[in-house]
Amino acid sequence: MAKSIDVSDLNIYYGDFLAVQGVNMTIKARSVTAFIGPSGCGKSTFLRSLNRMHEVIPGARVEGKVVVDG
Repeated sequence: MAKSIDVSDLNIYYGDFLAVQGVNMTIKARSVTAFIGPSGCGKSTFLRSLNRMHEVIPGARVEGKVVVDG
């Protein structure tokens, strides 16, 4: 079963450093989504937060909301 992802007011920190700020987006089920931007803009950091890989980095934290399929 395909699932949608809703992201609201997502902020990602490394210690006091705000790496990604204010992401709001919806990724619809069965869609293709690409993240495009220059090196260092937070593409991989955002993807790590969706996969919950950011949680294992000491001092890192995520604020906001990510909802998968409601």
